[in-house]
Amino acid sequence: MNNVKSVIGFIFLMGVCVTSLWAEYYLAMRFPIIFSVAAVAGLLSFLGALLGAPEGYENENGFHHRALYKQARRPRHITGNVRFS
Repeated sequence: MNNVKSVIGFIFLMGVCVTSLWAEYYLAMRFPIIFSVAAVAGLLSFLGALLGAPEGYENENGFHHRALYKQARRPRHITGNVRFS
C-alpha cells in the first residue's frame, strides 16, 4: 500500500512539474522581462520559506519538530556526603 501511494504521489508531482514548466515557457515567450523578475522573486520567497521551516519528522502520531535548544539535565539526587544542620 505504501508503494502505491509513493507511485501515485510521484505521478502527481510529475504532472504538476510538467504543467508548471509549460506555463512558465508560455509566459516567458510572451512576457520575457516581467516573467524573469517574477520568477526570481518567487524562487527567493520559496527559498526563504524553506530555510525558515522547522526541522522535524512525521510518524503515525503526527508531526514532531526538535527543540532549538536542549535543556540541561538536572541531577535527580544530591551525590556525596551532605549534612544539613
